[in-house]
Amino acid sequence: MVIVGGGFGGVFTAKHLRSRVGGDVHIELISRNNFFVFQPLLPEVAGGNIHPADAVSPLRLLLPGVSVRVAEVRKIDVASKTVHVTADRDREITVVPYDQLVVALGQVVDLSRTPGLADRALVMKDVLDAFQIRNQVLGCLEEADTTADPRRKRRLLTFVVVGGGFTGVETLGEMQELIRKSLRHYPRIRTDEVRTVLIQHGPRILPELSEHLSDYAATVLRRRGIEIMLNTGVDKVTPTSVETAGGLAIDAETIVAAIGNAPSPLMRSLPVPLDHGRIVVDRCLRVRGLDDVWALGDNAHIPLGDPNDAKTTYAPPLAQFAFREAKVLADNIAAHLDGRPMTAFEYRSLGTMAALGGRMGVADILGVRITGFLAWAAWRLFYLSLLPGLSTRVRVAVDWVLDLFVSRSIVEIRPSHPGSGHIRVVSGDIVIEPGVEPAGVYIVVSGSFELTVPAPAADDAASQSRRLGPGDRFGLSLDAQPPAAPERVRACEDSTAYFIDKGDLKRLAMVAALVERQRRKLASTQAEGA
Repeated sequence: MVIVGGGFGGVFTAKHLRSRVGGDVHIELISRNNFFVFQPLLPEVAGGNIHPADAVSPLRLLLPGVSVRVAEVRKIDVASKTVHVTADRDREITVVPYDQLVVALGQVVDLSRTPGLADRALVMKDVLDAFQIRNQVLGCLEEADTTADPRRKRRLLTFVVVGGGFTGVETLGEMQELIRKSLRHYPRIRTDEVRTVLIQHGPRILPELSEHLSDYAATVLRRRGIEIMLNTGVDKVTPTSVETAGGLAIDAETIVAAIGNAPSPLMRSLPVPLDHGRIVVDRCLRVRGLDDVWALGDNAHIPLGDPNDAKTTYAPPLAQFAFREAKVLADNIAAHLDGRPMTAFEYRSLGTMAALGGRMGVADILGVRITGFLAWAAWRLFYLSLLPGLSTRVRVAVDWVLDLFVSRSIVEIRPSHPGSGHIRVVSGDIVIEPGVEPAGVYIVVSGSFELTVPAPAADDAASQSRRLGPGDRFGLSLDAQPPAAPERVRACEDSTAYFIDKGDLKRLAMVAALVERQRRKLASTQAEGA
């Protein structure tokens, strides 16, 4: 049996299957990482409430008796009953055969519909994303505490989250709590200088909850100083701001996108029926038309009643549903192998809940609406019970207890030098100062820069300046040598450049030399053949 996907659906299916089938059945889980991410806790990682390592569990310890393969799924061939994968360290394709296949690939983030959002925004999909958001917040506080530029300070202290669902609300709530508890360490930042904004396309936040709970959550967040913009779409994201569909521009250094969940691109290549990109399954979670392929979780379209009835609802992409789906699927695969009747998936939601930060929450548990501290406590107890493994539960519980008595860490962990990638600057920013060797080469992507070579102090000649536009470069030469004369580079307008670190530049030069050598060798061979 092969299970593709290391999320809730895949991991718990593997766990239940191992206890339901004999030892002669080989179970293999294919996952991009060697750990399971408990996604409901990611906002608390972003807020510094729990340690990143405590939001994950090692798959090999979590799944005894299950073979774990860390690899990327490239292709699923249902005709030959094989899965084609590649490992990160070895790009060679490996073919994994199966008798029974479970597809639990979940969803991916697709921000392509909003210009600039994918390039500019942080996302909340993995533990590294959450840790990056935490470091981004702390980095902004560090720089805002020392900058002398008022405009730069306002931008550094503006935090925007796009999307008012569970992920967006919980992430911004924890970000705001991290900022609130950290400000006492930054004496040059006043509380009223911090701006936090939640942008929601719909008429209310947390639309999955009742209107009463949604309104309560909005009131709590607004009381804590969070701006909530309802019925507001994002038109585009520039290097320096978020521009709404109404024409409002919000200058912000930190933008988090809590929208854009989309089916895995792999779904489109499968010869299976899809509904809005999700695999159509029957009530037993078997893919329609295939006896040996099953699906569950976010990538499955699971009916909660007669699929021919127009009033039938479908399982939402929630952790509690995936947890239950995995148990039913494991039972059905075991029954299928033994020739026994299978069970239709039926599940009544225990309720929905959201943490708002600041020990406040909202919850609807079996029709009973709870708000405030009790809802927050219920949220924690519920997800603590779902955490896999006793050790993980103990570590998370200890983190939560410590947060009641100990201040949150403000350690910012980031590379000692900037890596290659896009940099975004505002008009007037100085990118290179005379006398300071550039850290790499800059290629202008958009906007413009002014490059000035100051005249020597003993020379009466004027400084030489020229304007650089898209495609021009400045900084180090392509062979990683510093400029012949000191340079001063200033942004003439809000601009973007692609920065290539000195180390990466040297590696690119090596690759270019190898390509040129191969080109000359090929040309010589062709000339001899002629």
